[in-house]
Formats: sequence, C-alpha cells, structure tokens
Amino acid sequence: MKTFLIVGKSFQALRQHIINNGDTYVTLKDVQSTTKPLRQLKRVVLCDFTSWGTILESLNMIKNKYTIDGVLVIYESYVHKAAMIADHLGLPGLPIEASKACTDKAIMRQKFSDADIELSPDYCVVNREDQLLDFAKNHDFPLILKPANLVKSLLVYKNHNEQELLANYENMKELIGPTYKKYAPNQKPKIIVEEFMEGSIHSVDAFIDKEGTPHILNQVVDYQTGYDIGHDDNFHYSRMLPSRLDKKTITEIQETAAAGCMALGMKSSPAHIEIILTKKGARIVEIGARNGGYRERMHGLANNIDMFRNTLLIALGEQPNTEASSNYPCAVLELFPKSSGKFKYISHEKDLRKLSSLNYYSVKYTIGDYVGKSSEGYKMAAVLILHNRDIYQFNQDLSFINNYVAVITE
Repeated sequence: MKTFLIVGKSFQALRQHIINNGDTYVTLKDVQSTTKPLRQLKRVVLCDFTSWGTILESLNMIKNKYTIDGVLVIYESYVHKAAMIADHLGLPGLPIEASKACTDKAIMRQKFSDADIELSPDYCVVNREDQLLDFAKNHDFPLILKPANLVKSLLVYKNHNEQELLANYENMKELIGPTYKKYAPNQKPKIIVEEFMEGSIHSVDAFIDKEGTPHILNQVVDYQTGYDIGHDDNFHYSRMLPSRLDKKTITEIQETAAAGCMALGMKSSPAHIEIILTKKGARIVEIGARNGGYRERMHGLANNIDMFRNTLLIALGEQPNTEASSNYPCAVLELFPKSSGKFKYISHEKDLRKLSSLNYYSVKYTIGDYVGKSSEGYKMAAVLILHNRDIYQFNQDLSFINNYVAVITE
C-alpha cells in the first residue's frame, strides 16, 4: 500500500481513486481554503502555505504518522510549494525552477524564447502604463492582456486598439487584487501583455517521467471560445474529443508540446499544454503542471485512459501508460452569460436533462446570484459533459445545446 501526500487541496474523485486502488492519502490542506470545522476533517493536516517554516512543521507531523511515497498536486496555485515539498522529502517531483516557470507565464515565455524553435508569442511584463504603450507601439493589434499566474481565462482581455487596451488595463488593476485573493491567495499578481495568436485552439496532455521524457497523449482536444459562439468574452466554451485535425497536424502539436515541456525543464509531472495553430505553425499558449480540467473524465470516457492512475505512477517515479483502447466522442461545455447580472435560469433546462448523451450537469449559482464574464473575474455559471458511443445521437444532443441552452440573467 502506497501513501500519497496531496498538497493544497484535492477533489473527491482523486481521493476515491486512491482508496479504490488499495492505497491511502493525507492532504496538506491550505488553511485559507477551508471553512469546515477541524473536527470534521479526515486524513487532513491544516497548514498556512504563506510560511515555509509552518509547512515544515506540518510535514513533520505527517511523517510521524505516515511514510509518504509520492507527492500529488492538482491545483495551479500549489504547484510551486508541492515541488519544494517533494524536493524536501527526496521524492519524485517537478524541479523547483520548472515549477516557477509552470506557474508564471512571464518566466514561461522567457524559457520558451530560449528554445531552439519558436514556441510562443512576444510578450512584456507590465507594471506601468508607459510599458503597455511602448509594447503596443511595436506590435500590431489585437493584443492580449492577462494575469501571469491565474487560470480559467480569468481577467483575460482581447484589445483591438490603444483606447481599449488602456481601459482594460485600468479595469484589470481594479479587479486583480480581489480575484487573486479569491482564486490564488498565495500568488503575487503580475500582468503581461502579449501578441494575439490567430488560429484554432487545441490542447494535449502529457506525463513527464523522472528522466524528463514527455509521454504525450495521441488524443488532441479541440476548443471553441466564447468569441467563437458570439460572446464578448475569452472563456473556453467547449472541449471536444476526438479532434477533427488531420494526423500530420496532430503530430505537429505533439512535437511542439514535447519541446515546450523540455524547455521548461519538467520532470515527474503531468502536463497540460494549450496550443494555437497559427499561420506560422503550432504555438504554445501555456503549460500547466497538472492534468487539464475535466481530462480525467474526458479521456476515461472517450479513450479508456486512466489519467488518475498515470498521475500516481508519475508521482512514484514509474512509467505512465498513455495508450488508448477506444475513441468515442466526448464534450465538456462551460456556460457563461452573455450579459452579467442576476442569475435567472438555464434555458431549456428540462429538455437538457433528458438528453441521452448527458453524462454530467452542474449549475454553480442559485437564482438571484450575480453571474459575470470570465474577463470580469467570474467562473462558469454551469458545466455539462456529453458522451455517447452513438456518434449520430451525440451530435444531435450537442447541436441542441449549442442552439438552445444558455445562461439567462436580468
């Protein structure tokens, strides 16, 4: 039986997978992210992640009760601390320098610029308005303004001219503090501006072994953004398997993903690589040192790949198994409102719940709650997953959602 240390926080599906596999776990939980009374927490040690000394004290408490075999991290904001913990315990883990690059897009872009091939767009860290304007003078619009270390397209702005760029920069400065406090309390806010990459968006996941060799999945996920479906917002609306790309393009994405992981010096870690297919070739948006969102369910349903198991194997210093035995359709859709306001309902929800392809459906707000755009610092109002071995029925159900299901506000 192996014991895994989960750093920061986790989710039920991972914990259940560990138990079902005959292993056990203990969570080093961030005290800032828990509201439950201490007596209700099981297999948990609370810790203040703002202090390395406190982390070491908590680790000593854990080592008195458990022999840790592997370190796991699921959420972006704990990747760097997990790397430090794995290094301290002498266990397989992401190198500390790589963990900095994986959680800070400014450092990531610099690492990519040192690679032998072109991997990402030009960028600049922005601390003042004049830096923003200098970058704009030397690059064509549109430009992307984004936080360097947040996820889920939070506070990401596409800017078509200088006036819009300055207005969004002022808006970001106002929202960035509260957004980091809510979603990344242990991160220091940092803003970057970068070239906009025109092209379709895709992603691929990988597992980097202890020698630094990337094991890239053959299955590429296709995206639609909010812009693609008529929203003035840069969120990821849909994630689709299987990809509609040809084999040659998929190979290019895999090669670019592998080059990116190696440029960051990644080892003993999952990797989630987002890519845009530009006219000049595949370019990396970002690499996360974790499985992509919903990928455990997506690749399990569509491809029979056990993403959880591979995560555990990598944490133990063993080789992953990324071979698929099926290739069925699967889609994850995140629903945002077109207009921010008080949440009223999800349109055609009754019919939605009857779809034979509906695998999962969750509404994140209650009636009357304020819901907003991802660019305003809000997460999705609802998420649903479709899966069906009958491709015709899958496409019919997906078409119904695309045409009739929406977040209605007032």
